[in-house]
Amino acid sequence: MRSLLTFVVLCGLATTADGQERRDWQSLAQLQAGDRIRLTLKTGPVEGVFQSWTPQQVTAGTVSARREDVLKVERYGKSGRGRARNAALGAAIGFGGGFAIGAGVGGCHQGEFLCFGRGPTGAVFGGVGALIGGGIGLLIPPHNKDLIYSPK
Repeated sequence: MRSLLTFVVLCGLATTADGQERRDWQSLAQLQAGDRIRLTLKTGPVEGVFQSWTPQQVTAGTVSARREDVLKVERYGKSGRGRARNAALGAAIGFGGGFAIGAGVGGCHQGEFLCFGRGPTGAVFGGVGALIGGGIGLLIPPHNKDLIYSPK
């Protein structure tokens, strides 16, 4: 129980630290020239290719925006969460849930003519669960924007 509590606290601290990092203008240093970005400015959103940044401004495509006018900077396509990953994760979760249900309902009882053990029943239900979970995972759109900077 103690190790679980330690794990939860450490995850919370990591999330807090990650969130604080994005408030710092210096987080734009992780961008590389040529990255596709979306700048959300006070006047509206602008999409373009990242050019450069200074302590006073950021340049994307032909637009240069002052730091105080930038509400958010997001980078496209660097998260690595595609449909295949979502499908694999859904299939794994579906298999686990299906196997647990199959193992719970399977088994032989005295006097039964047709008997299937818990393992084979769990495997069949797990396969069905994997197909359903994988299909659902394919339907989930990929997350393709990473928040780089937001002063809030």
